[in-house]
Amino acid sequence: MTTYTSPFTGNVIQPTDVSYYALNFSSNTQLYWPTVVNPTQVPAARIMDCVASVDGLVILLPDATQGAVGSDILFRNLGAHAFTITDAAGNESITVAVGAAKYLYLTNNTTLGGTWSNIAFGVGTSFADAVTLQGAGLTTVSGQLSTTQNVADITSTPTLNDLSRATTFNWNAGNGVINLPVPSTLSTGWYIGFRNSSGGALAITPVSPALINGQATITANPGDSGYVIYDSNTGNFITVGFTAPSNVTFTSATYDVDSIPGSTLSLVAYAPIIQTYIAQSGSRTTTLTVTLPAITQLYVLVNNTNQTGYNINFVVSGSSQPPLVLAAGAVVTVLTDGINLFTLTQSSTGFFYASNGTAALPSYSFNGDTHTGMYLAGTSVLGLSANSTEIINIDNTNVLQPLVTVNATLRAQLINGGTF
Repeated sequence: MTTYTSPFTGNVIQPTDVSYYALNFSSNTQLYWPTVVNPTQVPAARIMDCVASVDGLVILLPDATQGAVGSDILFRNLGAHAFTITDAAGNESITVAVGAAKYLYLTNNTTLGGTWSNIAFGVGTSFADAVTLQGAGLTTVSGQLSTTQNVADITSTPTLNDLSRATTFNWNAGNGVINLPVPSTLSTGWYIGFRNSSGGALAITPVSPALINGQATITANPGDSGYVIYDSNTGNFITVGFTAPSNVTFTSATYDVDSIPGSTLSLVAYAPIIQTYIAQSGSRTTTLTVTLPAITQLYVLVNNTNQTGYNINFVVSGSSQPPLVLAAGAVVTVLTDGINLFTLTQSSTGFFYASNGTAALPSYSFNGDTHTGMYLAGTSVLGLSANSTEIINIDNTNVLQPLVTVNATLRAQLINGGTF
C-alpha cells in the first residue's frame, strides 16, 4: 500500500479509515485494511467493539505489509467471553479479557505479521501482556505465557553465551565438542539442552577451572541427551536427564556374510559388542569391510565363516587407520578409542594368540615381573628376555639354518670348566 508523509510534521498520513465497527463473531475472524476490504470482509476500524459468542476465538490483525507504520486499532471486549488477538501470521498473541480494552499500533510493516505494540485500557491495575513478557524459553499461546524450546541442529562446535539459554543443541556430525561459556558471563538459572544424534562421541566441556558433574568434561555417546544447568552457587555446571555411564551390557549379533550385498557393512547406528560372522552357503568371495561407530567401546569379533583365506576387515567411521584384518577362524578382542582399533587378545578354536610384545614388555610375563618373559622378536623369531633385555633369540627364518643366539655367558654346570 502506498503511504504518504506530511510535509509539515514528517509523520505518515494514514489512509481513509473506518472509524468504528461493532463486531459480533462466532468464529475466528481476519481483519482487512479499509483500503482493500470488500463487502464480505471485516474492516480494521479505528475503534472496534467486539462480542465473542464462545471462549477461545481469535481475531487476526490485517496484513502489516499493506498498512502504514502508526496505524492503530482499539479493541474493546463488550461480551461475556475473552478472545485472542494475533498478527496476520497467527503469532504474537494477546488476550482481551471481558470488560477490558487493548490499543494496538503498527511499528514495523516489513513482514506479513509485522510488529504491533500494545497498551492495556480499561483495567483496574497496570499489567503487561504475555507477548511483552516472553523471553528465552517462553512464548505465548492464546494470550498466555507458555514454555518453549528452540532446537538448533548443528554439525560444528557452536559459540554459546547467555543468549543461548533454553536452546537445545542437536549434534549431527560424528566426534565433536560443545564448549560451555565462562560461568561469570551467565545469568542465574541458565541452561541448555543437548542430544547426540550422530555416530560419534560428543564432549561437553566447561572453561577451566569450572567443572561439569564434578569433572573437567563429560562424554555423550550416540543417542545420549539431557540438560546442562549453570549452578550459580558453585560456579560449575550439572546435568539433568543425562544417564551416567553404567555397567556394560553385552549385546551380540550374528551376521551371515553370504546374505550381505556389496563389499561393506555399516554398523555405525548400532554395533553389538559381540559380533559373530558366519557363511551359510559359503558362496561369498568378496572381502567384507565392517564400519564401526566412532565411540569408545570394547568388541569381541569372531570370523566363523569356515572359509580358508576369507578375511573380514574392520574400520572405525572417519578413521584413517588401516583396516583390522580378521582371518577365518580367528576370535579377537579389540578396544577402540573412537579413532583407532587396538587388539587386546586374539585366538581361534584351541589356540591363544597374544600381542607381539617386546623385550622390555614381553607378551608372556609374570605378575611379579612384567619385564621378564617370552615375546615375538620378528616373523619366525622367538625372543626370551630378562630384566627388559633379550637373552636368547631363536631364529628359524631360514629353515635350512636354524639359529639360536645367546646374548649372555652360557654356564654348563655338568661340564668341567663349562663356561662359554
